[in-house]
Amino acid sequence: MAVAVGPRAGRFSLPVLALVFILAYLVLVPLGILLISSLTPSGLPFDPGWTLGNYLSVYGDPAFWRMVWVTVQFAVGSMAGAMVLGIALAWVVERTDLPGKRGLRIFLALPMAIPPFLLAIGWILLLSPRIGFLNTLLQDWTGIEGMGFDIYTLGGMIFVQSLSLVPSTFLILCPAFRNMDPSLEEAAMTAGAGRYLLFRRIFLPLLAPSLLAAAIFMLMVGFLVFDVPGTLGMPVNIFVLSSRIVYLATDSAGGMSAYHVISTIAVFFLLILLLQAMVYHRLTRNANRFVTVTGKNFRPRLLPLGRWKWPVLALIMLYFFLATILPLGILLWTSLMPWLMPPSMEAVGLINWSNHLAFFTNPLTLGALANSLIIGVVAATAVALFSVLISWVVVRRGGKSAKVVDFLAFLPIAIPGTMIGVALIYVYLNLSFLNIYGSIWIIAIAYVTTYIPFGTRSTNGVMMQLHRELEEAARASGASWLRVMRRVVLPLTLPAVMGVWIWVIAHCIRELSSALLLQGGGNQTLPVVLWNFWVGGEPNKAAAVGLWLVVLMFVTMLVWQMWGSRGSANKR
Repeated sequence: MAVAVGPRAGRFSLPVLALVFILAYLVLVPLGILLISSLTPSGLPFDPGWTLGNYLSVYGDPAFWRMVWVTVQFAVGSMAGAMVLGIALAWVVERTDLPGKRGLRIFLALPMAIPPFLLAIGWILLLSPRIGFLNTLLQDWTGIEGMGFDIYTLGGMIFVQSLSLVPSTFLILCPAFRNMDPSLEEAAMTAGAGRYLLFRRIFLPLLAPSLLAAAIFMLMVGFLVFDVPGTLGMPVNIFVLSSRIVYLATDSAGGMSAYHVISTIAVFFLLILLLQAMVYHRLTRNANRFVTVTGKNFRPRLLPLGRWKWPVLALIMLYFFLATILPLGILLWTSLMPWLMPPSMEAVGLINWSNHLAFFTNPLTLGALANSLIIGVVAATAVALFSVLISWVVVRRGGKSAKVVDFLAFLPIAIPGTMIGVALIYVYLNLSFLNIYGSIWIIAIAYVTTYIPFGTRSTNGVMMQLHRELEEAARASGASWLRVMRRVVLPLTLPAVMGVWIWVIAHCIRELSSALLLQGGGNQTLPVVLWNFWVGGEPNKAAAVGLWLVVLMFVTMLVWQMWGSRGSANKR
């Protein structure tokens, strides 16, 4: 079936209608049922009766607004910490003569391989008031009982979340710093502009869209995440919106899950995130108006650091030490111990590999590993294929159909994994003819919904670079739409598609919130098994599982980097 690209291209053809239907099923059906649930007395969508009492009881409770304030503090604090460090690191790597930049870029991306909840567990083992190694060391040095830091605070949550967000912030901002045409700076300096005027009139206007987009995105992540608030906040009753939803949806709340409260909180949560998503979409959509375009190759003007080179390198190594070496080191030590104990020479004799051997012999961990890999491959393949189709509709067809598809594909960016998990519980508990509740497939559906926006952001740009004459020539030769997609579009977009595929697998392997809510009889993933070991009082087993999870993440990131390098080499 040929698909015209012209005046009629904006209409809803059969393939586009099928795509809209699938996206609506993945995104709108769970959200619709979540909204209906907030209006029923029991919180179950198909129970009789309608009420606004859920909204009155939840939003009329001062404790709810205190929790919202804690959420805002956590999100803003994490965003600010990540932006300060991310901007500083991107600037010194891209705009100064710092040595060893290639290795530094790899170093600064490596912390992404550590799941945030595992990073939080590492810092609990370091700064817990009761068992923290650094606190114990500090008390031994000073002789003061109770001396040290408490990681179980809002400040501790912000500190750990900021560390986990820095690599993403750095990677987002590096291209903006790298691609600034130096001729603008040279012209301003020739006109007599000093460093302050250069920063205010050149750097700031050019970088503002990228900085604002990165800040909004990190703010959204701060509102979305459960991992760090759940690990550090829930044990001491410091709740943000996402951790409160998980708490109410599990046995931790005692008795039956409070579905009516969950759905009511989720509606408020969704409104906040939709506003942020709209701002982010507008910033990224209009960012090209602020980009400098040049037809010649150039190198950015590098600022000489002089005697500051080694102090700057030392500060970068300090960040890497805090974000990677220190937490992974204490996790390795804990995984080699039979029980919790601080590092010491006396404890060296107790080192054994039993927890690691158990990882490869325990049917629970082996099953979780298989589930994680199967879910990751299925979700990544679906997201990669959907991303190509969505980008083709958005870029090639235009009109109302493209806007509808683009909106539905972008909407999940404002939906946290906790909310997707709860919504899918509502859907598949009530749609009994779709018997996938408690299976790995319900988790795969959650991941596909979550990661479609990230896939389409990558493939949209690639699709814009492909000239439509290639497709028109194939259609003129009698090729069907499906054959054009299979023989022309897909091969040309393959590097971007593979990048999306590997990126989604990496994030599926480390994702916790949706899988935690959707766990059933035998569909646990590695992060869920790790979490259950940790909250179940088996920290040594949790540490061993966590380290092998990090190894799996490192391998995935290595493949991602190798594929990216291969793609860059092919372009040259």
